[in-house]
Amino acid sequence: MSLTLEAKVLKHTIPSDKKKVLYLPANRSQFNMALIFAESSKFDSFIYINEYDYLVRNYLEKNISSKVKFFLKETSVVDFLPVIDKVVVFFGSVTPFIINSLGKIILTCLRTKIPIFEVPHGLFQSGQNLVDNSRLIDTNSYDDGVGENLPSLTNIKLSWLGEDGFGYPRTALKKVYKDRVIPKFILITSNTNWFLYSQPDKRKFYKEIFEYAKINSDEIFIWCPHPAELMPNNFSHAVIDFRPNNLLLYGLHNDIYFHNIEGTDDLIPYCEYGISTVSTCLLDYEIHSKRVNVFNSKGVENLIARFNSASSFYESNQISHDAKIINTGMLKNYDAIKFDQLLSQDVNIKEFVNYNYLSGYV
Repeated sequence: MSLTLEAKVLKHTIPSDKKKVLYLPANRSQFNMALIFAESSKFDSFIYINEYDYLVRNYLEKNISSKVKFFLKETSVVDFLPVIDKVVVFFGSVTPFIINSLGKIILTCLRTKIPIFEVPHGLFQSGQNLVDNSRLIDTNSYDDGVGENLPSLTNIKLSWLGEDGFGYPRTALKKVYKDRVIPKFILITSNTNWFLYSQPDKRKFYKEIFEYAKINSDEIFIWCPHPAELMPNNFSHAVIDFRPNNLLLYGLHNDIYFHNIEGTDDLIPYCEYGISTVSTCLLDYEIHSKRVNVFNSKGVENLIARFNSASSFYESNQISHDAKIINTGMLKNYDAIKFDQLLSQDVNIKEFVNYNYLSGYV
C-alpha cells in the first residue's frame, strides 16, 4: 500500500528544480534528432519511441551512461503526462503522422494546457520557411500541394536559423565519424516523395541519374532514397528494376550495406560526391564539405536560388565530378544552451489556443 501511495504523490515527495521535457518523434530521423536534444539538455528528458523500441534497446546497449528515459507504449506516456512540463514535437500541423500515432497524446496536451514546442524536421517545410501556392490542396498527398503556410497546433515555434535559431542538431555529430575502409562511391540521395516534384520531374530525375550511371560504368553509385519513396504506390518504387548494374540500393536487405552505417546521414561523410534532390540531407553534405549536384526543376528552382553556392542539373550531361561544395547559407552549429533557453520560455496559459477540432480525427 505504501508503494502505491508513494507512486501517486511522486511529484511532491521527490522535489526537483529540473523541468521534465517529453519529445514526440514521428519517425526514425526525428527520433535521432530527439536523442541529440535530450542527451545535451539540462532538463530531465523523456522520449516516446513510437514503436521504435529496437532502436532504443540498441542505443542503450551502446550508451550505458545515457541520461534519457524512454516510453515504450502510449499508455506509459499518459501515465506520466501529469508530471511533464513541456512537450517537443517535430510536426506542428494535422498530418498523418500526428493522427495515426501521436494524435491522442497531442490532443491531451492541448486540452490540459501542457506547453507544446515545435522544432523543424526538415530544411524546408510548410509552417516554417516554405509557402506553397498550389490551387489543388491535399496535405496527405505526395503530388498535390498545401496551398499556403500551414498553421500550427503548437504554442511556440523554434527554428534552426536566424538570430534566435538553435542550429542544425546534426552538427553535434560531425566528429563522431571516423575513417572507414569502404569502397569509393557516389551517393544518390532522393526525396521525390514530395509535392514540389511533379510526375514528369520524378521521371526526369531517375532517367538522368540512370543515364549518368551508365556512362560512368566503372564507378559505384549507391542510392539511398527517403524511406517513404519505396512504398509500393510511389514512382521511385516502380523504377527500382530499371537501374543500371552499378547503381546499388542501400540497406541491410538490399544490394549493399556497410556495418553500422544505417542510412543517408551516416553515408554522406564517406561519399566521393553526391547527386541529390532538394532535401535536408543537403545540410549534412554541407557539414562534411561535400560536392553535390542538386536536381533543379520548376518546383524547386526558387529554393535552390536561395543557396549561397550550389551546382544544379536537369540533364545528365550537367552532372559533374567537380561539382561545387554545397553552401546553403542555412547551416548553423547546434547550440544546446540556446536550445534549453528557448525551451525555458513561459507560455501564457490565457493565450493557449485549444484546437478542439483535432478531437474529430483521433
